[in-house]
Amino acid sequence: MRNLINFLLKNSSWFVFIFLEIICFYLVFSGNSYQKSVFLNSSTEITGRVYAISGSISSYFGLRQENQDLLLRNAEMQVEINNLKDYLFKLGSDSLKTEAFIKDSLGNRTEPHYIIARVEKNSISMVDNYLIINKGEKDGVKSDMGVVSQQGIVGVVRDASANFAIIQTVLNPHSRFSCKSLNSNAAGILIWEGGDPRYAKLTEYPKYEKVEKGDTIVTSGFSDFFPEGIMVGIVEDFQSETDDNFNSLKIKLSTDFGALKNVHLINSTNEEIKELEDKVK
Repeated sequence: MRNLINFLLKNSSWFVFIFLEIICFYLVFSGNSYQKSVFLNSSTEITGRVYAISGSISSYFGLRQENQDLLLRNAEMQVEINNLKDYLFKLGSDSLKTEAFIKDSLGNRTEPHYIIARVEKNSISMVDNYLIINKGEKDGVKSDMGVVSQQGIVGVVRDASANFAIIQTVLNPHSRFSCKSLNSNAAGILIWEGGDPRYAKLTEYPKYEKVEKGDTIVTSGFSDFFPEGIMVGIVEDFQSETDDNFNSLKIKLSTDFGALKNVHLINSTNEEIKELEDKVK
């Protein structure tokens, strides 16, 4: 307390000066309209800038939630697109089917369930590459769920704990995914033979099917992991396999595995079909 009193006494002249200055400014700005308008304009400018900075900071910290909302909306739109492609392909010129489709579209439909997850760990330079994500069994994640990004397919869930799951990606020699050309129904098997993480190979693709460089490759829908029409990549080259009936296509993958941040998990398994297959096995 004594130190505070000494400090105030020692600097009393400065405090008196500041106090008098405040009184002078008050008298000047309150008694003169011009100075008063200048003060109000300046204070408004300063206040506006402060609020703008504050708003920018708040918006920045809200980006994560907005990003999650956008990812979820993107997943929902992907479901709708896949459903439309599938139904429109089956409709053809049958008017009865068209009416049934419209009626079904207006009613309640069961769609693949999407889960949004963040990538916690990622490998692209190993022999058996994998991802670890921040969603697990308590979030509805289970084995054999397909995993995609906004760019294309990623892989499949191999195991899950309560809070995390491990994904076997396309960049794994044990991965096998059924894919086709966008303009064809003939399917091949997508595999990765190591090396460059930007490329994979579509094997066992029928030679009688026309294929050209630049053709789009998508999922065929013939597996439990993915619905039809998920983006895979672009044909960059092709050559004959040992068996003259098939071609091997070099595919430039649409997914940039080195930059994955968020993924979508798809629960598209048809339980009735799976039950039948299990009985046969």
